[in-house]
Amino acid sequence: MKKAIFAALVFTGFIAAANAQVDFNRGFEVKDVISQAVSADLAIPAAPAAKIGHYSRDCARFSFGPSGEAITSEKVYLRSTEYETVCHTQYVQQCHTVMVPGPNGTQVPSQSCHMVPVQNCYERPGMTWSQYGQIKVEVRKLLPWERENFEVCLQGPWMDLYVNAAAYKYSAKREGNYDTLFVLTPQYKVAMKADENGINYGNFAYADGKFVFQVNDKWAKEYAGEKVAIKVDLYSEGWWVFDGYKGSKEFTFDVAEGYTMTFNEKDLEKPAAEDNTYRDGDDDRAAKKYFLKWGFKRVGAISKDNFVKKDKTPVITK
Repeated sequence: MKKAIFAALVFTGFIAAANAQVDFNRGFEVKDVISQAVSADLAIPAAPAAKIGHYSRDCARFSFGPSGEAITSEKVYLRSTEYETVCHTQYVQQCHTVMVPGPNGTQVPSQSCHMVPVQNCYERPGMTWSQYGQIKVEVRKLLPWERENFEVCLQGPWMDLYVNAAAYKYSAKREGNYDTLFVLTPQYKVAMKADENGINYGNFAYADGKFVFQVNDKWAKEYAGEKVAIKVDLYSEGWWVFDGYKGSKEFTFDVAEGYTMTFNEKDLEKPAAEDNTYRDGDDDRAAKKYFLKWGFKRVGAISKDNFVKKDKTPVITK
């Protein structure tokens, strides 16, 4: 009597509600897989195994800057295809040599064969979904350097909105079905990263036995009443990559259009020497050349206090 193999795959359905709040991180879910174990004694194809699926993901990114009115993005067309991994099990004969009793108490070789299951899998495209996506941002106020970034993605039948960088906490509403419009309404302001080009190099010099470093603040008016911290690391220029590190110092200022830092080597916090002897790349017989590596961070509520690393200064001679 032939024995057959049966496998059943049960998928759950879903209902997508219009005008729902944005749902992040929804994905493909297989609820239940039912299978039966069988003995492998027939060389006939078995029933297909359960299908395992995934969806391609199609996304569009939108960037919005300051505006005194509501902003609506362009409409984008997105497609997503389901891919199924389909596996079939077949039974193939495998043989090996065994020794069996022969005449006159001898052992003779004999072939022993049995059927073993072999699974073959491949991926095939299934259903394809397509939708138009669009974003509308209601009226809000951004600082001159701030930009917001959002992403709309279609994965299977689900279109979702993702926030990459935003200056506000938004409530989001979905409008439409095939043509989906995400409407974002600002609730309250949140701090974004400080502008990397907000503070820039002015001058670096050595005068009257001290180093003098000057920088300019592009957004002094916008940050009025807050503070800024500027960190400098002093190096002496050495041969090839062997620059001598002299130490660091952080200066804190009330926000202004420019900042001047005056210091000498004694004012710096020195690095700890591993063998209690500090060495650098200086050559006392030659004129000493110096440069700074520096950066800044905003201190207050307008922006995040992320440290912004700037380029090193030009080299000066002491």
